[in-house]
Amino acid sequence: MLKRAGLAIVVLALSGPASAAPSPPDKPRPAKERRLHVADAEASSYLINDWNKFQENYLPLYVGDDDPRTAWSLKTDGIGEWLRVHVTPMEGATKLRMKIRNGYQKTPRLWEANSRARELTVTLLPSKTTVDVTLEDKSGWQEITVEQPAGAFEAVELKVKSVYAGKKYDDLCISDVQLFVTATSSDNPAFEKQRLDKIAIWTKERVAAAKMFKTKLGQALPIAPQYAVSHLENTADPWDRCERIDDACAMGIGLTRAARLAAKGPHEAAIATALELARAKFATMTAVRVSVNDKRPLPTVDGLCKPSLDVFAQDPCDRGLPLPMTDQLAYLSTDGLALIEEAGLPTFPDAMKGIPPQCSSRREPPTFAWALRESAPDAGPAPLRALLLVRCGLVDALEGEYLVARSQLLVYDRDGRLEVVSGMRATAVMEWDKGGADGPKLAHAAVSGRSRSDDMQVDTPKAVAGGK
Repeated sequence: MLKRAGLAIVVLALSGPASAAPSPPDKPRPAKERRLHVADAEASSYLINDWNKFQENYLPLYVGDDDPRTAWSLKTDGIGEWLRVHVTPMEGATKLRMKIRNGYQKTPRLWEANSRARELTVTLLPSKTTVDVTLEDKSGWQEITVEQPAGAFEAVELKVKSVYAGKKYDDLCISDVQLFVTATSSDNPAFEKQRLDKIAIWTKERVAAAKMFKTKLGQALPIAPQYAVSHLENTADPWDRCERIDDACAMGIGLTRAARLAAKGPHEAAIATALELARAKFATMTAVRVSVNDKRPLPTVDGLCKPSLDVFAQDPCDRGLPLPMTDQLAYLSTDGLALIEEAGLPTFPDAMKGIPPQCSSRREPPTFAWALRESAPDAGPAPLRALLLVRCGLVDALEGEYLVARSQLLVYDRDGRLEVVSGMRATAVMEWDKGGADGPKLAHAAVSGRSRSDDMQVDTPKAVAGGK
């Protein structure tokens, strides 16, 4: 990661008169209240009531879209359940002013029909300052203020103690949460607004995906409309660490853990290939240009995610299966890729340092690639076994603009289907259902993180719950 703008670089001279007066210390920045948009949201559970209409899955992130027509909702009355809302980390934070749209405020009828929160335990994180509050049973905005000793603020957790019962449904709903934090951290309203813009884009993508999966073209895609994620805790799996964190070492940890968990199963060879490449820091791979025959983007699907170049944001793949960072369906199969070897392409170390000038361009972030082919059984082209990708570009952060590069290793099975995806944070081993009428479809994945608590299992849903 290279910082390119936002903070001045100061060089200190080590020679000169010993009696030189020290520079006066910077004046402490005064505390200021600012609106912080939701960076991420998680919850103990959420309602799923229709596998083919994503906008009807009441995910916790909907509390950050400033839209009363959407909500975080539960299939229970909510007592004991919790919602945790993350924002840009702040220093010197002394007060949180929080506005809540309680209940499902899409329409007055739905507000009355569903349960609303009554008593909440509000906890500021990481300080763990905790207060109990009681909300009124009314629509519109309500305000809560919680103070803490000056310190860090990163998230707020709302735990439900009691509810106002709905007239028709037990489902607890909260439509929106707005956070206003008084802190001494620097202010960047443009950066904060990007949080809201990203949620708006995510919402539109979900609606578009819901419509697409109703069509024959959508039903023929190699991925299902939705996946269920189960978090695992592999307590018997030993810990690993890197002496110096870099992408190759971090991938090696995830791949080593995946190899232990897969044991002598059908994915042993693919994981071994990926692990050998990571340990060699990908020196045996050849730089290539990649063209695709299917430029359609990956649809927004629950349980799957597209790795973000913005490492300063909450990582969307903390709770989902990471797909190719190129965001194109073609990379799910070697049939969709054409590789061209040519001189003058960047090396992997240079791409990771952001040296290619394309990395500093304000256009679409470029993707560089390196390939590993297997020996061809005949005179035809050698089959593609693995593809290493590096994406680099400028991203906005609270204190300026940064140049970031991220890498991802893709390993394909003998049929050319994507089998292993490995990045700095996690390694995923994928299984395909090849007997369906619409062709092969991603059916299952095991995700191994850098630590045991990051492990997940991702599956196509087996049942559909009834909707409202």
